[in-house]
Amino acid sequence: MDIKGSAVKSTPDYIKFNFGLRYNEWLQSLPPASKEIIEKPIYATTWYPLMDAVIVPTQVAADLFFNGDAAKAAREIGRFSSDVALKGMYKIFVRISSPLFVLSRATSIFSTYYQPADIKVVESSGKKAIIELNKFHPNEKLIMERIAGWIEQTLEITLKSPLKVDIKNSINGNNLTSRITAVWE
Repeated sequence: MDIKGSAVKSTPDYIKFNFGLRYNEWLQSLPPASKEIIEKPIYATTWYPLMDAVIVPTQVAADLFFNGDAAKAAREIGRFSSDVALKGMYKIFVRISSPLFVLSRATSIFSTYYQPADIKVVESSGKKAIIELNKFHPNEKLIMERIAGWIEQTLEITLKSPLKVDIKNSINGNNLTSRITAVWE
């Protein structure tokens, strides 16, 4: 799986913002392939390998800053990414929109950030949405936590309290299918 550079930037930006004094420690802890991506300019429209650009850097951040809790690190980076993406005029627009509308638009955007992913809303009602993500590799499960964090923060921006954002993963050979269920007040 590949990911767009605009999504790759969230991880080093998060580390700089929250752990600035330890940014170099995080950078030096990355394996060579990940370090090379992060050290060079990250271009918004360039495609990067998901494992080296996001998954591994998130796992290293988890080891350094979250007592090894990779799921928590990914959720927090996802929340940060939502805040950055939905600032200014976008934040006002998101606040006046319904969560269902925002999440349906988000799935369209997610589809442009991951290739060759298949991402869609498979169920929606007044206070619930289920987003299905297909064509990921089982070793990329951690990205689902990041997307769930993005959804949680986005729901908070719409002024709806997320009651739960759950992930159910299903693995069939080399294919990971995930369903993220978001329920709000």
